[in-house]
Parts: sequence; C-alpha cells; structure tokens
Amino acid sequence: MTLRARDIIHENGNMWVLRGKEAYYVMVTGITHSKSESAYSPDDDGLSIAVARCNYLATRNIKSLS
Repeated sequence: MTLRARDIIHENGNMWVLRGKEAYYVMVTGITHSKSESAYSPDDDGLSIAVARCNYLATRNIKSLS
C-alpha cells in the first residue's frame, strides 16, 4: 500500500487516522514505523469514531503499542 499525505485524515501527537480502502485506521507512531491500533468502517460514522479514538489515545499519552 502506498501512503499519501492526503490519506492522513487527522493527527494528534503520536496518533493519526489513516484512510484505507476498506477502513479508517487509528495509527500509533513508533520508532521505525507506525502500527494500527484499531479499524473502523469506511463511512462517516467510522471516521468520527476513529477521530474520537485517536484523540482519546493522545490524551492518554500512549507512546507505542506493546
């Protein structure tokens, strides 16, 4: 998958939302790469949930996934 800047929907600290073909993904930035934390349906509801989850994780100060 080729990542383009236009596919990054929302950013908050180390968290960001990626628009994929099949879902919106909440991503967590790591040292060498980002990992998907969760995925949501590719519609308006899924986008709003993904943004809310991204913001929630950012306020919890999650540094990386285990």
